[in-house]
Amino acid sequence: MQTTDRFEMQTEENMLLAEIEFWRYMIESRRGIVSEQATERMLNACELAERKLMKMNDGMLPVTTRQ
Repeated sequence: MQTTDRFEMQTEENMLLAEIEFWRYMIESRRGIVSEQATERMLNACELAERKLMKMNDGMLPVTTRQ
């Protein structure tokens, strides 16, 4: 793996970790304030980010770059 690819993968991993942290914070801080449907959507978004991270760490998710 080239250095640039490794850097891009680490960047993507950091972004996913930040997204997971964000959703966990939102879920905990809004529990009981927002509707059950909104909480469910936040849980789904968090789970999606967690699955992406897990697949990426397993080498199953290719890193794509935006240009």
